[in-house]
Amino acid sequence: MKKFLLLTLLMAAIDPLTTLADTIITFVDPNVKAICVENWDTNGDGELSEEEAAAVESLGEVFRENSSITSFDELEYFTGLTSISDYAFENCVNLSSISFPDGITSIGRQAFRECNSMVTFDIPNSVTYMGPSAFEGCNILVSFVIPDGITSINQLFPGCYSMTSVTIPNSVTTISGYSFYYCNSITSMIIPNSVQILGTQAFSGCEKLKLFL
Repeated sequence: MKKFLLLTLLMAAIDPLTTLADTIITFVDPNVKAICVENWDTNGDGELSEEEAAAVESLGEVFRENSSITSFDELEYFTGLTSISDYAFENCVNLSSISFPDGITSIGRQAFRECNSMVTFDIPNSVTYMGPSAFEGCNILVSFVIPDGITSINQLFPGCYSMTSVTIPNSVTTISGYSFYYCNSITSMIIPNSVQILGTQAFSGCEKLKLFL
């Protein structure tokens, strides 16, 4: 009986530690981990837990112009985010993979400008706003599906010259000037009937493009 009681007490002491260990995020990219720990490790244990990540409300510009980071799929644990900040990952030229948390509603101005190693982005359908030049100069970006809630394409893709496929939803009413400037690998695009405004030079430099209105 005494042995059973002792074992029960030991298990009660160990379980909280085990639970805490289970919530520690395992980062693929040590450079991303270092930045996250530096900025959001609130308990000072040198790690980032799912709880600490979920408490973050803004990324700010802590990753901006960092050419060392390559992968940030662990962003999906940052469930307290509602937006990706302006300039958040601008000029992160070696970033090749990122996973967004469910529930973000906006992607800021130039947030991924010149992320030259991104081939595609999986944007959640919860996103209803993407700022100007959000993906400008992502020069190996091949395809992009614009979420259903987006109403305006505002200079999102200038200089994305490897892009071959863009899906535009029926929610879009405006395509602003220079939105697809020199996206010269696109050969066709379906413009939905919902589009009422097509800006000046929206498709300038798209030499191969055939529009289907």
